[in-house]
Amino acid sequence: MKPFLPLKDYQVLITRGKGQAEGLQTLVKKNGGTPLMVPLLEFTLPENLEEVQERLNRLNSYDWVILTSKNGVDFLFRLLGKQQHVVLPKIAVIGSKTEEALNAYGYEADFVPSEYVAESFVSEFITHLEPGERVLLAKGNLARTVIAEAINETSASCDEMIIYHTILPQESERQLVQLILNGKVDIITFTSSSTVNHFIQIIEQYELNTYIKDLVIACIGPICARTASRNGLHVSICPDVYTTEAMVEEVVRYIIKKNPKGGTIK
Repeated sequence: MKPFLPLKDYQVLITRGKGQAEGLQTLVKKNGGTPLMVPLLEFTLPENLEEVQERLNRLNSYDWVILTSKNGVDFLFRLLGKQQHVVLPKIAVIGSKTEEALNAYGYEADFVPSEYVAESFVSEFITHLEPGERVLLAKGNLARTVIAEAINETSASCDEMIIYHTILPQESERQLVQLILNGKVDIITFTSSSTVNHFIQIIEQYELNTYIKDLVIACIGPICARTASRNGLHVSICPDVYTTEAMVEEVVRYIIKKNPKGGTIK
């Protein structure tokens, strides 16, 4: 008996950054789809490295450090260098993937929220703070300010530190335009608001809106979906659990619902 491949004949655009899309690529292939790898994110060190290093040298003056993504974890330890098991403050993370990345460096999270969005994180996290405690939020340049603002409204305080920058890879622009113009994309997956914003930037620059109006849009979570909707995209898929595994599961359910036999519905 042939395996059931619900995404057979579907070409799935993966916009996640380089080095982070392999898992999503594997899941798409496993379900019979064709992954189209066009990273709309690239991550670089910040320009003000001296300021960042100076603050990292004073990590022991903080009671907590917050890491909001796998990138945040990777860049933090990249900036800390090859020191032997650095003594860190208590660590709070958003999401299971961030926690897994932290574990890979030999550290355990002291706080993980029940929901992986900033608003839910901070509402739970502030109950763990003592008056006067100092928090360091290590994040990317495009991350929202929700967490720091909420903490600073309490009797604790929060400093923000940009430890990486998110940019649009130049080579991806040409790739995306060609795929869209040639009708090679059926499903688009977005894993962050940044991927959405960079996608829209290219679509508007080349006036490709009419080419994407019938494409299936999948977003990893509500913040990403909200960004997509604000930019005029119709989001068909957004899982309750904010992981790539859950997103692909929802994509499969969506396709099966439209076509119980799997494969193309075009």
